[in-house]
Amino acid sequence: MTELRGKVALVTGAGSGVGRATAIALAREGATTVLVSRTREPLEETARLVEAAGGRCLVAPADVGDEAAVRGMVEGATRLVGGGVDILVAAAGVGLYGPVETYGIDDWQATLATNLTGVFLCCREVLPSMRAREGGAIVAIGSGARKQGYANLAAYSASKFGLLGLMQSLAAEVGEHGIKVSTVLPGSIASGFAGKRMREVEEGRAAGRKYLEPEDVAEAVVFLLRQREGAWTQELNLWPV
Repeated sequence: MTELRGKVALVTGAGSGVGRATAIALAREGATTVLVSRTREPLEETARLVEAAGGRCLVAPADVGDEAAVRGMVEGATRLVGGGVDILVAAAGVGLYGPVETYGIDDWQATLATNLTGVFLCCREVLPSMRAREGGAIVAIGSGARKQGYANLAAYSASKFGLLGLMQSLAAEVGEHGIKVSTVLPGSIASGFAGKRMREVEEGRAAGRKYLEPEDVAEAVVFLLRQREGAWTQELNLWPV
């Protein structure tokens, strides 16, 4: 079983939801976390929770869809933690609803910038140090929308279809260097993602709909990262029961 204590893990989308839950879970495993999202305030709250769990962390605000911002964030973080990134968890995501006929180009580009281009940029920046050390792990948070398009979610679905292709291609490129590339594909999660209010989640539950908790997804991420060196799970489907 792979030991996570002492590893450096960069977690995007760490200001809330799955990203926050994953940062806390990794802190409990002894990893140092680099917390990334657009705004500092929610990251500061995550940092307090990470420290309460006994972990060490670095708050690193950045827009993952901005090439220069990602490069500067990774360079700055690696200097401060004193080494390269061992683990990347790409959990940042946006979901902007609307029918294709009236969907704005700004919303389309914003969705792909965060959900797809942002993952590409973060992977590209952490790979050189992983390759140099002949090891590392990259885990992206996908979606049930990765193989099934949904009405009013064309941009989101397209980004998640694309994410799966990106991760499969990357896995084929870097596996021989000891770098594991995996995607977690969760069903509906009880969170405020995409502007969803928790009241809507409770109404859904009352109607019989089932949801995962962010902590369920974080647990799946830790499971992947703790697999022994000789084992690799490319895709992990995770559904509520």
